[in-house]
Amino acid sequence: MDSNPEEVMGCFLGMAVGDAMGRAVKGLKPEAIRQIFGAIEDYKDTRNIIGKGAKNYRMQGLYGAPTQCALAACDGILKNKKKFIEETANNFRNLSKSGPENYFGAFRNSESYLWKAVDLLDDKPLAEPTPLSSATGLFASLSVPLALFYKNWSKTLASQCFQLAMVFSSHPLEIVGTVLNGFLVTRFLSMEGGELAQKRKDILKEAVEVCFQAEMEYQSSFNVFENEWIIKSKNAFSDTLQGLIAQIEKPEKEVLQWIVKNANGYSNREIRYASQGFVLNLILLALYWILNRENDFSFASILKQGRETEKLGALVGAWTGALQGIQAIPENLKTGLVNGREIRLRGDALFHRRMNKDAKVLVDMELGLTNKEAEEAKRCLSKETRKVLKSIKIDFLEDEEDIVPSKEDRAEWRKFQKEKTKAKRDRRKNLPNDFF
Repeated sequence: MDSNPEEVMGCFLGMAVGDAMGRAVKGLKPEAIRQIFGAIEDYKDTRNIIGKGAKNYRMQGLYGAPTQCALAACDGILKNKKKFIEETANNFRNLSKSGPENYFGAFRNSESYLWKAVDLLDDKPLAEPTPLSSATGLFASLSVPLALFYKNWSKTLASQCFQLAMVFSSHPLEIVGTVLNGFLVTRFLSMEGGELAQKRKDILKEAVEVCFQAEMEYQSSFNVFENEWIIKSKNAFSDTLQGLIAQIEKPEKEVLQWIVKNANGYSNREIRYASQGFVLNLILLALYWILNRENDFSFASILKQGRETEKLGALVGAWTGALQGIQAIPENLKTGLVNGREIRLRGDALFHRRMNKDAKVLVDMELGLTNKEAEEAKRCLSKETRKVLKSIKIDFLEDEEDIVPSKEDRAEWRKFQKEKTKAKRDRRKNLPNDFF
């Protein structure tokens, strides 16, 4: 079935919607999300939880870095499809040049791999792979606009997804994951949502072959096998997807445990949760969810997993939009999305394969949004909030290591442990027992 404008726009808008919904709760643990927000059915306001559950202010309804990366690739291929890599790299450079304090240029993301990858763009020819080996899943969204531009899977599209990914990471999982995301977008564009249940194993078998071909291309293109974790990852996606075929009909809890166990076989750091920031488990979690989903545009059941909700939201939002089209996105999510008009214009432009003349300049648009968020953050950080920020010892975030006192200070260490135990006990008093 040929794709139509509603599906292409639905995919691009759905990516931004899922990103923005997940961004509000990014980094939070599942129990914190339940206690603070309940179900994530819309865009959440983070003003009242700064210092108590979130470290930084995030504008309600504003998307983050996954969509910004996709926008950079979108404007790159629309400007010049033959030199889209050069144009995309220029967009990344320009987005990084200026921005408010505590931001990396106009990017609304603090992930070090992002600024490191952009900094390296000036140190090597774009045809050469970057020496940076990130596998956090941040760059997987780069393939979404390429897939929407071509709409059908082909060797050309696979090659372009591969080439663009290796500009920003040399890790096989990040590259193959980006290729896989492009394939899945085209695959979901070509089918009806009601077909998923019958065709999910066929989709996984096709995805295995796509990943295997990308892995073979990687092994013939790179000479980075000195790293033992890179060596172990060379067939990780194809082997993992093959395993998912056998797991797809099992209960969620059992499958998520398998995803964690599988990811630990390929990661150089411990993976304890399926929603941690590692591309292999993130894409597997999103794929398992969409192949077992209800036929509506609700992400509450996956965003409740917490942690890397921004990336998860972008993945499942793009896939759901491709399946159901823009008409399936609830009106409150369309109207509440900051900059939704520009996202729609670019979705329409990708369908017609030419930039809309009414679209704003990417850098000016994103810098304006980031500056606005920074100004809102200053206003919401009142004197009272600043006092709370200083007094908070334990929060609901995953990365608590930064606030742990030294064990050499025995009094502070004992105090920290007591406060941590008390905080956990208080948080869990009224929580249900159906999460893990």
